[in-house]
Amino acid sequence: MSESKSPIRCRRTAIRKRRQSSDSARDAGASWRTIRTLFRTIAGAASFVLLFGNPLFGDDGAEGAAFFEKHIRPILVTHCYECHSEKAMSREGGLLLDRESGWLQGGDGGAVVVPGEPEQSRLLIAVRYNNDSLQMPPEKALDEKSVTLLAEWIRRGAPGPQDDMGETEFSKLGDQSLLFSSAKDHWAFQPIAEVDPPRSSVRAWDQHAVDRFIIAELQKKELQPSPVADPRTLLIRLSWNLTGLPPTPQQLQDFLAACEQDSASAMSAAIDRFLDDPGFGQHLARMWLDVARYADTDSSYRPDTRTPHYFPFAFTYRDYVVDAFNADKPFDQFVREQLAADLLYPTKAGEPAAPEVAALGFLTVGPHANQNVADAVDDWIDVTTRGLLGLTAACARCHDHKFEPIPTADYYALHGIFASVTRVDPLDEDAQPTLNTVSAAETDVEDYRRQRAAIDAKIKGAGNSKSRNNNRSVAEKIRETELAELLLFHPGAPAKAMVVQERKKPVVQYVFERGEPRNRGPQVTRHFLTVLDPQQQPFNEADSGRLDLANQIVSPANPLTSRVFVNRVWGLLMGSYLVGTPSDFGLQGEQPTHPELLDWLAADFVKHQWSVKHLVRTIVSSRTWQQRSGERSECAEVDPTNRLLWRANRQHLTIENLRDGLLQISGQLDPRVGGRAAPLWGDDYTKRRAIYGYINRFNLDPTLGVFDFPSPMQTQAKRVESIVATQALFSMNSPFVIDQTVALTERSEFRVLTTDAERIHWLFEQLLLRTPASAETERIEKFLAQQTPLFEKTKRKTQVSTPWPLIAQAIVMGNEFMYIDWGPRMWSAPNAVTRFSLIELWPTGWGVPVGIIPFLQPRLRHRVKRIILEPDPGKSTPLLIDQGSAKEQRQMKHRMSFAAPLMSIVAIHMVVLTIGCSERRSVAPVSAESSGTSAANADAEPPTSGDVAASAESSRVSTADSGTDAATSADQPATFGNQNEQ
Repeated sequence: MSESKSPIRCRRTAIRKRRQSSDSARDAGASWRTIRTLFRTIAGAASFVLLFGNPLFGDDGAEGAAFFEKHIRPILVTHCYECHSEKAMSREGGLLLDRESGWLQGGDGGAVVVPGEPEQSRLLIAVRYNNDSLQMPPEKALDEKSVTLLAEWIRRGAPGPQDDMGETEFSKLGDQSLLFSSAKDHWAFQPIAEVDPPRSSVRAWDQHAVDRFIIAELQKKELQPSPVADPRTLLIRLSWNLTGLPPTPQQLQDFLAACEQDSASAMSAAIDRFLDDPGFGQHLARMWLDVARYADTDSSYRPDTRTPHYFPFAFTYRDYVVDAFNADKPFDQFVREQLAADLLYPTKAGEPAAPEVAALGFLTVGPHANQNVADAVDDWIDVTTRGLLGLTAACARCHDHKFEPIPTADYYALHGIFASVTRVDPLDEDAQPTLNTVSAAETDVEDYRRQRAAIDAKIKGAGNSKSRNNNRSVAEKIRETELAELLLFHPGAPAKAMVVQERKKPVVQYVFERGEPRNRGPQVTRHFLTVLDPQQQPFNEADSGRLDLANQIVSPANPLTSRVFVNRVWGLLMGSYLVGTPSDFGLQGEQPTHPELLDWLAADFVKHQWSVKHLVRTIVSSRTWQQRSGERSECAEVDPTNRLLWRANRQHLTIENLRDGLLQISGQLDPRVGGRAAPLWGDDYTKRRAIYGYINRFNLDPTLGVFDFPSPMQTQAKRVESIVATQALFSMNSPFVIDQTVALTERSEFRVLTTDAERIHWLFEQLLLRTPASAETERIEKFLAQQTPLFEKTKRKTQVSTPWPLIAQAIVMGNEFMYIDWGPRMWSAPNAVTRFSLIELWPTGWGVPVGIIPFLQPRLRHRVKRIILEPDPGKSTPLLIDQGSAKEQRQMKHRMSFAAPLMSIVAIHMVVLTIGCSERRSVAPVSAESSGTSAANADAEPPTSGDVAASAESSRVSTADSGTDAATSADQPATFGNQNEQ
């Protein structure tokens, strides 16, 4: 029987065959998938190579540059170049991203890109926003596509552009080797040269060393100096420049009489008299206090009481500075005492301190007394280097200086000096030594003791209680407010010196990387700046080294200190500086206009034992200082800013000058020298010199700010000068100004006069130190005839009860009073086209300057009409803006009737119009009888062989001087009294 296939067996065979077939297919599929995956990988790699090049073997230069330009530069331009490119002139953190060397070398924190290592590159860490302390750009994180491109760029080796910028002057900033190389040839770091003044063929300009330097530079430009000013102008200028006060009419009369006998002797005697005047020290001290950032408070305040942290004894430093200049203390000793008086004059416990110890206020009256110690040390370094040396060393706190040869190591060498002393709490009476130089009346002392006992009782009664709204001690609150104010302002309080104390052991100083004390770098010794002491001689290890530092600063081998101070004094007296950046003599500072003159003055200053009075006398005795200030077109075309000093500079009065001058003229000035601070304004303002005013560093007086008083937050190089409407508004509305004009017209000398002409004559003599022109007298008399009946009719009692204070106030507001050397001749041009731009308060006819419009109430602002006043007021054409309804007119007229402030506006309008127009027509504003010479006639005299023609000045007034542009522009109103004429 033949064997047949079983159905079960056949089924099994079929299943086995299907499985075999499935396995074969699966194996074939796996092989195909492997092949397909490999193909895709190869294809992807090929595509990547085609698109981006071969990352495994590095970029071809052209391809890498193309990748950077196409994908990376747009990201950097959009998000980074604003802060990290040469085009933006910005290199924040020392980083440049517009060149390959920039991201490879990195910034202050090192390289930001590690080629081929994206995860190690700080640039990618920053843009991913994964690190809270490193996130760039600061506005928001980059989109994912940009981050991916940056990562791939770094993986490819971070190639740069094919036309790379490479190293440029901008990228080399901070290269200390390069900066030190530049410093070798920089004028300020050169030894002071022994210079012989060049001889001059002009005999009058060959008598004084200063003049010989000046005329030599002028002749190189084919220019000639201006003639010497008239005696009247010289004395007024001399008095303001040396004392900050105007001369009295009697002083002027005596000087003019002496000039008729011997003008040279009269000038020499006047210089000596003003140098010996107590006002000399007060005036120069104010200049130095700007450098020393003097204030009576710290830069912070108590939030619970909203009062500043007081410096009750800061005034002792201010008095020290005044006394030092008056006594002509040698400037080198002045510097030593300000940095190290406690080391020079040790004070025994319980004994009064030497008066020189108050000089330490140079360090202690600055900001940050109650804040970050590192900031306080930085402030000390800044005021020392910029104030005394004219170098910006504080910029090296976090990194090597970008512009000067001052590495970070030098900054921390100085840091170690000042970190080795501690700042005494300004309210710690026990730690601050007593000074016996300030005496007080017995009644004041008794009153102080009584008030002090009451405050001490309150402090004791407060115990350990805390304030309700915070956890501050009530006793501490009373101590920092009531007691501090008593010590600061009460005349019977004790006087103490604000001091620093040496630490028991000087600190071991390290470089703080990026300015962070936690990131210690290498250790440094305490030494002077390397650029001035290449040997880096370490300072005394037994103390902080402040005295060693002071000796290095005033060493004759140091060329900076004498140059810097001479330049400051020159700027104060001349109205412009030999070096236009008085606190920056470094590589970025301005070049001196007369380098040889600067060196000669500095050498002469040191040769004469650092005598400040000798320096001042040298400058003001020169014909350069004594020149006229009038413009001359032929010189202005060549030297429009008067850098070569072909004329004297006209100077605007500072707020201190203005205030003190008004007090003296009104007879109200308190001449006492020294003492505590007092308010400058308000109901109970002091009548002493402005230097004795209270200066709140945290909340600077706004009136001072209006007149460009500098912030005491840091050392100041110089005062800026602005002419703004608010300055005119001060003269118009200030109760202080009104008080002085009232006091002036209540002086007995004024009240005994019987005629209006005599009173007008007297006011002009007191305020302008000249007699009025006949046209001025006539117009003021007309104004008096108009205003007197109005004052007689009013029944309201006001401070201003006659028109006379308003006339005086209007004169004060004029440029002839506001500027040193403005001079009446500025208004004597017969062919000048001058106009005032005013508004007239409708319907009263009272005029005010256009510049006041923004300060008027909105309702009043729209009820004005504008008029342009020609030299002849009768030709003016009113331009009506809006009269308002008849009812509104009556209401406005009623509200404005005889109000004292608006009466001032009436007078100011009328009198300034009177004086302004009459001065422009006057021929001889100074009579020969009163002055012995006429300034106006002097300008009109034909030039002699030794002088330069100045007749052009007397026949024209420039557009800037006349204020024509401001008058004719309806969109740009003029400030009152032509304050913007300069």
